[in-house]
Amino acid sequence: MVRPAERLPMQDPAPDTKAAATTTQLVGPTAPAAVLSTASDLYASPSEALKAVRDDYLYWTGKLSDTSLQLSYAVIAANWAAFGSVNGILASFWSKLSVLLVIVALGVSVVGAKLVGESLRDRIQYAEADLSRWSAEFKENACKRSSWPFTQKIDRLGRILRETRTWLPLVAGLLFVIGLMTR
Repeated sequence: MVRPAERLPMQDPAPDTKAAATTTQLVGPTAPAAVLSTASDLYASPSEALKAVRDDYLYWTGKLSDTSLQLSYAVIAANWAAFGSVNGILASFWSKLSVLLVIVALGVSVVGAKLVGESLRDRIQYAEADLSRWSAEFKENACKRSSWPFTQKIDRLGRILRETRTWLPLVAGLLFVIGLMTR
């Protein structure tokens, strides 16, 4: 579900700005810090724009995790409701496959969260072990496309988890529908 942006009145940025009376500020996952009269005024700096993108990324990947978990539970419940019991589920190839896929998705999610958590803990220890090295790496990677301050391993794990959270519950739901139709 998309969270609608709320509109709040904004202070007049300059008394002589002609659009001041109709200017609003958006609040929500896609809201810029301030919406002013021109596109060039949308963000005060490139880092502010990047922060807005990062904030939205964190919001939507969090929503993906939440929605994926809800869909996983819904697929299990739908199988239970449609097939009536464990024996009913086990009697249907598609239902068994659907539930199995949800269990695999949940298992991958748990294992992935553990691996990412441990990798992030390792990065903290790495940074704390030599702060001057960490600072030098920051300067070396500034303004470059890089995994830093994370690692390529953390990036890959994140991508795998996002794909798993997206596709396995959806496919499990599709398998449930097939099982229901071929019942």
